Amino acid sequence: MNIEKEKNGSTLNISIEGALDVNTSPQLQAALEGELEDVDEVCFDLTKTTYSSSSGLRVFLILYNTMHKKNGRIVMKNVNKDLYNILRIGGFTGLMDIEKA
Repeated sequence: MNIEKEKNGSTLNISIEGALDVNTSPQLQAALEGELEDVDEVCFDLTKTTYSSSSGLRVFLILYNTMHKKNGRIVMKNVNKDLYNILRIGGFTGLMDIEKA
């Protein structure tokens, strides 16, 4: 998995390439640590994200809790059909702005 991140003002943009699973989700967690203090929005580009297991969903849920406490926003863009269904079944469509590819 490859993660690229860039801050633009109070927005943290993150691109994820590959699958989020038990082996790779700690990389995403580590990439987020220390980056959220002055951030009001986290925007994920998931164009090249193929899958997320429950381990990846856990990272998204931890991020949601952090951002919710400070009235922040999470946006997921370019979500493929399979990943969207995983997020929908997990209840994330009611928590985050998710845009299908």
